[in-house]
Formats: sequence, C-alpha cells, structure tokens
Amino acid sequence: MMQPAVAGTVAATYQHNYVDSQLMLIEETWSIIPDELDDRGHPMWICTICKDSRAHRTRNKTQHERSMIHQSLVEKHRLEAQYAQIESARAREDSARAHEEARRKLEESHRAQRALVQDACNQLLASLARAPPPRRRSPSPDAPGPINWDLVDIQDTGEQLSPDQDLAKTVAQALLDRVDSDEEAEERASVDVEEAEAPEPVVSVDDGADGPPRVRKRALPQDDHQRHAHWFPWHDKITCTLDVLMHLPRSVFSQRQLDLFLWLLRVNDVEKVPSVRQMLRLNASLQRACGIDSIAYKGVLGHTYYVNALEQIIAQEMANPRVRPFLHFYPEDTGGVNVSEARQAARWLHEVPDEYLTPMLRVKDIDFYIHEPALCADGAVRMPTRWFTRVEQGERVWFAKCWDMRTITTDSGAAWRVLKRDDLELRADQLLKNFPQLQRTASRYDLPHPSRICDVVDLSDAGSAASQWTITDPTVGNPWRQRAQGHRVASFAMWMYCDDTSGNLLKKWNEHNSVLMTPAGLPHAHSQKEYNIHFLTTSNIAPPLEMLDGVVEQLKHAQKEGIWAWDCLSNEPVLMIPFVLALLGDNPMQSKFACHIGLQAKFFCRSCWCKGRDVPGEREQAAKDHEEAPADLESIFDETGSQASEGSSVDEAEPSDGPSGKKKGRAKKAFESMTQMVDRVSAFLQPGRARTKQETAGKLRSYFDMASRPGAKTAITQERTKTGIKDTLQLAHLDKLFAAAKSKRGHDAKQAAIAAAISELPKHTTNPVWRIGELDAHSDTPVEILHVVLLGFVKYFWRDLVQGQLKNKDTTKDLLATRLSSLDVSALDLSPLAGQTLVQYAGSLTGRDFRAIAQVAPFVVYDLVTPECYEAWVALARLVPLIWQPMIPDMQAHLDALEKEIRYFLLCTARWTVRWFNKPKFHIILHLVQHVRRFGPAGLFATEAFESFNAVIRAKSVHSNRQAPSRDIARAFGQANRIRHLLSGGFFLWSHEQPEDDNSMDTEQGPTGRDGARSRRPFSFDRGAWCSVGAGPRSVVHGNSTIAGYLGFYDHAGLHSAGMP
Repeated sequence: MMQPAVAGTVAATYQHNYVDSQLMLIEETWSIIPDELDDRGHPMWICTICKDSRAHRTRNKTQHERSMIHQSLVEKHRLEAQYAQIESARAREDSARAHEEARRKLEESHRAQRALVQDACNQLLASLARAPPPRRRSPSPDAPGPINWDLVDIQDTGEQLSPDQDLAKTVAQALLDRVDSDEEAEERASVDVEEAEAPEPVVSVDDGADGPPRVRKRALPQDDHQRHAHWFPWHDKITCTLDVLMHLPRSVFSQRQLDLFLWLLRVNDVEKVPSVRQMLRLNASLQRACGIDSIAYKGVLGHTYYVNALEQIIAQEMANPRVRPFLHFYPEDTGGVNVSEARQAARWLHEVPDEYLTPMLRVKDIDFYIHEPALCADGAVRMPTRWFTRVEQGERVWFAKCWDMRTITTDSGAAWRVLKRDDLELRADQLLKNFPQLQRTASRYDLPHPSRICDVVDLSDAGSAASQWTITDPTVGNPWRQRAQGHRVASFAMWMYCDDTSGNLLKKWNEHNSVLMTPAGLPHAHSQKEYNIHFLTTSNIAPPLEMLDGVVEQLKHAQKEGIWAWDCLSNEPVLMIPFVLALLGDNPMQSKFACHIGLQAKFFCRSCWCKGRDVPGEREQAAKDHEEAPADLESIFDETGSQASEGSSVDEAEPSDGPSGKKKGRAKKAFESMTQMVDRVSAFLQPGRARTKQETAGKLRSYFDMASRPGAKTAITQERTKTGIKDTLQLAHLDKLFAAAKSKRGHDAKQAAIAAAISELPKHTTNPVWRIGELDAHSDTPVEILHVVLLGFVKYFWRDLVQGQLKNKDTTKDLLATRLSSLDVSALDLSPLAGQTLVQYAGSLTGRDFRAIAQVAPFVVYDLVTPECYEAWVALARLVPLIWQPMIPDMQAHLDALEKEIRYFLLCTARWTVRWFNKPKFHIILHLVQHVRRFGPAGLFATEAFESFNAVIRAKSVHSNRQAPSRDIARAFGQANRIRHLLSGGFFLWSHEQPEDDNSMDTEQGPTGRDGARSRRPFSFDRGAWCSVGAGPRSVVHGNSTIAGYLGFYDHAGLHSAGMP
C-alpha cells in the first residue's frame, strides 16, 4: 500500500500540472492573424481550438466562445489533457508503489534478522538470570531451526551461586525486564514509527493502585476483599468487563460467543477467568439487586407478553447522576417567549389535571400541598391548585395558582366555601402556614377550622350553584401528604411511543410491536438521545393495545401508590407520580390509540370530524383491505398528467421492513358534483369539530350494548363505518359474543348464549388508553412530522417528480442527479449529496434523505417542472425549517407564521392539482399548529430517535432463540438497564447477604401475571444503605472510552440542572 506521504505528493503534482494545463489551454485558444485588421483597425483572430480557419473580430470572440461547437471542443481538449495528466500521475504512482514495495520487503527481511538476534540475546539473558526461557519473538516460518546456545539448564539451580554469578544473574534479570517492559516497547515504537501502520486505541483502567490510571498488564490485587471493594459490585475486573460486554445495548453477545471468548482468555494465560455458569450466576444476582424486572402478563386476548417494571425504571432515573440533574418536575411559564421545552407549553402548564402534577412545594422547610387551605402573608386563606415556575431577573421563582376561600355560616357553625377561579396567582414565598399548621392555630386568627370545607362554587360558570366538596377528604387533606411521610413528592412526565418493526434483518416481515418511553422532563438535547430511551415491552403475537393493557396497569398502580426513589441530587427519598404527556407513533398507530378506523375511512382524521368523499359499498371493503395491509402498502388513486395522486395515504416507515402485499383494486367512485367537490375540499382545508374522549367512549359503550342483543353484528359494522370509531381490542371481544349466538336458534337461546359469553369476558374489554385519566388520545397524539412531512409531502413530491414528471426522460434525470451532486450543502451542515442515489432510488429513501431534499429541491428543479409545481416546492421548503424550529422566540408570532405557511403550502398545492387532497396528511398538517402550542416545538415529539431504537430491538430479536421473543427481549433490555445504571454511577440498595452463589438463574422476582406489577423491591430511607459502584467500574467509562460511546454517554456542558425547592 502506498504511504500517505507518497500519495499526497502524487496528488499534489497531478493537481499542479492539471491547473497549468488549463491555463495554457485558455491562453492558446486564440491566435492573431498576421497583417489582417478589421474595419476598426483591431487585429483579427483565429480559434486554435476549432481550427476552422475562420477569422473572428475581437468583439466577437466572446460570442464564439459561447457557441456549442466551441464549448464541445474545449471540453474535448480539457478531457484529453486531464486524461494525459491522469496517465502520467498513474505511472508515477505505480513507480512509487513499486519502490515502496521493495522497501517494505527489505524492512521485513531486516525485521526477521533483528528478531532472531533479539531471541538469542533474550535466551542468553534468561540463562544468566536463571529464569524460564522467554517467548520467542522471531516468526517461526522465517527463523532457522532451534539453535543450541550451550547455555546453563534453568532447572539446574540447586548449586550455590558465587558472588560474580549472583551479580550476573541480577544484571541479566534487569536487562531481561527492560527488554520486556512497556517503556521499552514505547521507545522502540518511537524509533520505528514508520513500521507501525496505525496505533491501536488504548484504554486506561484504574486497578485501585495509587496514582493516575496507567496502561499495564493485567495484575490482580493480592487482597481479594480489596479487589472486590474496588470493583464492587462485581468480584474483579474480568467479571465486570465481561458483564458489560454481554449487555451493551448495541453489542449483542450470545452465550456461545461468551464461551468462545472465555476460552480465548484462558489460552492466553489470563488469570481467574470465570466460567459461563459463574457469569450467569453473577448476572442473576446483580439483576435481583439493581436490575429491571420483566413481569409476565396473560393478555385479555390470551397472549403472554412481558413488560419491564415501569416503577423500577423511573426509580433508576432519579438515582442516576447522569439523568437526575436535568429532570424537571414543574411546568414553567415563560409568557410565550423562548419556548423550547415541553414543560413551557400549554399542555403541561394549563391542561394536565392537577392531581397528576407535582402536588407539593417546599417553602422554607414547610411542605405546601395542592387542594389544602393555606394561610397567606396578607392574612387571607387560599387553596393552591397548581405549582409552576417563572424566571425573574435570571432566577427561578415558584408560583401557585390558587382558589379563593370564604367563610360562610351554616347550621353547624362557621365553615369554608371554595371559590374556583383561573386568574389568581400567588408567589410561593407569600405562603405562611400549611394545612397541619393551620389546623393547630386557626382559632388564634379567629378562623374556622380548615377541615370544615362546606362546598365549592365555580366562578367561571356564572350560572353554577354551590356543590359539595369532593376533591379530597377535608379532614385529612391531600392524600399524598400521608403517603409521603414528610418527604418530597414529584411528578414524572413521559413521552410514550409505540411502533411496529421487523424482528428480522432480511426483508421477510416478522412484526414486533414495541412500547418505549422517554422522560418528558428532560431538555430537548437529552430527550432525543438513545441513552434516555427506555424499553417497556414487545411481542410478535400480542397486538399493541393488548400489551398496553399491562403497561397501563403498572401506570395506574404507580399513580395510586406512588414510586419511592432515591434522589441522588438532594440525597434523600422522593415519592414519584408518573403521568403520560402524549402518545407518539406513526399515523396508523395513533389511530389505534384513538379507536379510529384509519386514514382510509370516510372520517379519516383521528383528531376531528373532517369528512372525506362518500363512496358506495366498495368503500367499506377498501377500508377492510387497508386494515389488513401493511403500513407501507400504497394505494393508487386517479392518474393525472403529473401522477400527483400516486403514493400512500398511510405512513411508510421503512420500505425494506414491510412485506409485499397484493395490489388493491381501485374503489368505485361515487358521482360528485362540482359544488360537492368544492364543499369537500373547503372542509378538507379546515380543522373540523374536535373529537372528544367522552364522545368516543360513549360510542364504544353503545357498541357493547348493541352486541349484547342478537343480530347486531351488521348494525355495529355500519355504525363503525359511519363514525370512523373502531376499537380493535373491543372488536375481538364482540366477535366472541357474535360467535356465541351464531350456533343457536331462537331469540331466547341466542340471548342466553350471549349472556353466558359476557360473564366470561375480562373486566376491561376496551382500549386501555381510555383508562389513562390524564390523556385524550384524540388531542394528545400530536402530528408526527417525520411521517407527515418528510415521509409524506416531501416523499410524495419527490417521487412524483422522478417517477412521474421525469418518467422516460433519462437525460433530464441525469441532469437532476448532477445538480444534486454539484450543489454545495456545507452551509446546511450536510454531507455532499449522492445525486445518483437520490434519483435512482427515489421510492426507497429514508427520512434523512428527504430532509436534505426538502432544503435543496428549489435550487435543482427550477426549470424541470411547471411553475405551479415549483411554487409548491418553494412553499414546502419555506415550511420545513419553520416546523423544525428548536426554540420559539415568540409563541404567538410563531404559530401565526406557521399557520400562514401551512395554508400557503396547501394553496400552492391546490393550484398545482387538487388531487393531492386525496391524501389525508394534507389535512392532518392543519392540526400541527395546536399541537405546537400545547406541546412545544415539533422536534420534541418527533420520532426519529425512537425509529433509530428499532435497530436495537431488531438486534435483540435476531440473537434470541425465537422461542419466547417477548420474554427474551424484555430481559435483555432489563440487563442493559442495569449496566447503564451501574456504570453511570447510579445509586442502588445492596445487602451483604446477597446470594451471589445461588444456583438459580431466573432474574424474575415476585409473582407473575396480572398482579405481577405489584411486586416491589425493598426501599430504604437510610442514606447509608444506598451505594454505587467502585472506582474500577467508573474508570472503565471515564473519558471518551469505547464503552462510554456504546452506552451513549454524552457531554453535559451547556445544560443547567433542575432541582426541587
């Protein structure tokens, strides 16, 4: 291989010669015709490139140079000169390569000779030092046979050595140690720097000795107790590093590979290498102590699946020093200025019910809770209902939204009336006495006892009458006060995500539905990191809603009882209340969350009642086919000149993941007049009446009531088509009722069979999402910009351009590819574009490709499309950066601009062709404005990070035995969570009586089944009981090590920690 210096010289010489040739070509283009002048006395010229013997005036030279013939000949001369330079450079390169090869062979010969001499010296020194013969350095094939140096036998050491012999032994041993030492190796490396091709990365590991970590051979401490403490909770370095290697997120290590790796260590004389069984015992012991349990569930449809314990994941996040400093637990009111996080948007600040938010605030060591009377500094009694923060003069200040309280006279004496209002805010430092203090001192202020709350009046409703107080038990106060036992209580917001991916590396589809979670209280820069994405459950047989049943059960239990965790920032216990801020996923998955029939329905929008085209009987069959088809199967609409209607009205996640389904037949169109079409398109371009959780839940109850009577199957099917409301989980239970009555004759017999079938149904028969009290699946499933914009509009337009407008125009496609490759995109922070790939594989690109296309398309398609099409491209290019704005300086101004750009984009699209509006995504984008207002910048609820995490799930599936994928994958991620937590320096409880030598290898603890979520780990309120790993494991991930990169550790610079008051 040619050395870099030689290659650089050749390249520089070629570039210099090429530039010289171009300058000479320009200078020699024109030649003056002797003794010939034009009518103005200027010399006449002849073109030496064209060689057509034509005389040209001076003023016509430029015109001639622009001619097609001249430019073609110039290009020909340039290519010939370039080819000559390439051939010359290639000849020089071959000569340099031959010279380099000869030098390399000479060096190898010298190296073999030096190794032979060194072996002889080492053998001689070893003999003098009475030491075992060292390992030979010279390669066996090139070295001569064994040489008898007639040295002293090293076994013959029984005789007494003379002083001279002892001195010779000492000197020889010192020289031998010098030869074998690392320092000598470094000196040799510095001398023979040209012999080393590339330095290998060096990992410095601290073995517990004094001083900084250094590179050395493996040497275990002599004291086993000291070694165990240093590598706690592992036994030693080898068990620690092996455990880490086995459970890295993206480094799947099977037991057979582990066995082979342990054999490799043993044959290389590594000391105290554990066996596979010992490693599995250690893993099981550590998993019981500080891992994540995988809890088995028997789903309502009969499928078995495993869910990782949500409460343990949240507890680890609070005890993780790499996560906890950046978690936020209170909403923040910025006044709509500089909004960049979810906590600053309306959903968290105003809309989440009070009981799911952080219920307490500690002010001057006094705990104030919401929905409890509190005495203020001005002498008034008010009831805080929500805590939030503001930044004033660079400092965070806590505020409370409050209700007024007034004294009234009742038959039993003075009491309190609560006056609900939305406009009362109070600084937290104005709170004087909390509920327990006010109970003891109310009589001093001539106030009724704070537990005597009589009724409540809603001042926002002018006609409302007083109603009974039911929010809390007024004699007890907020129930979280008793549960907290004097400790802090905080809420834990989550983004929850569900998607399907293939469990195979090949194209054969092996669907795995997975549920993931990431903390919503993290800053945007952290929430999009793979390090902060947590696996909850997956299955290749259980549908998403069946698995969500187990997740929701854990969530509801945690919301009722709380999750005890150790706050590593304040070093004290804290009681956590989890809640779901939003459900993320692609459009088909979000439709399932909302019990919506899908994008092919007449009412195609899950958020509103926007109505599409009425189609007779075939529409129902088309909807049915759509439900059975994979997500990336594309429907074909009417053909147009630009093929604008080609593409999918559903999401295409990864074309390679989906199976190839049968091509659907085209639905028969119903007659539609011009007036009807105008009305339909006008409604399409406006958000319709919003769907509500109560309305959908009521309709689902009516389905069940109808199914409780014989002969209702057809009526329910028609009702689903009419409303677009369909619960796939409920449908499975309704089918049982239909099947029970099908084999019976007579109304009474059918009714009795249905009643018997109802008695065997589980307690919950509908979508578990509706049991999440803080969530409305219609409004809290924000527009997913990856699939709607990049894999929607941009993909539609790009495929229409390449496969439609430029179809059979290979020359124009080549021009488009050339423009893309030649475009300078460095200012966009993009790598140079592969134009040929973007054009040739226009239908199989990824979101990253379409992100680049959206930004550069107007600069490369300006003369390849119609003016109307180009205006649509420009409008889309203006819209995309506005959607991906990471920080919103002024929320209202941004929303106005966003709505304006969306409507302008739709207007330009309509001018091009209204047939694009066959695709529901052109309506769904209208809801983005409200979602940005409620959840913050759209990048917060984008799913690129989750989509990337699918590769980790796929790797776990591929390396499992495929017998129980849900269990195996869940346990693998539970182990990975343990490694992440321990190496992050997270705190955990450790008992000295841990059964480390237990023969059991089952990592599961507690009962399994639907009550398994209630099994909990012990918790300690004692600071001394909490510990973290020793110095050895910390040194493994210190700095920019390889393991730190695999675990996704990242720099925290520039981010501010978030504490609790």
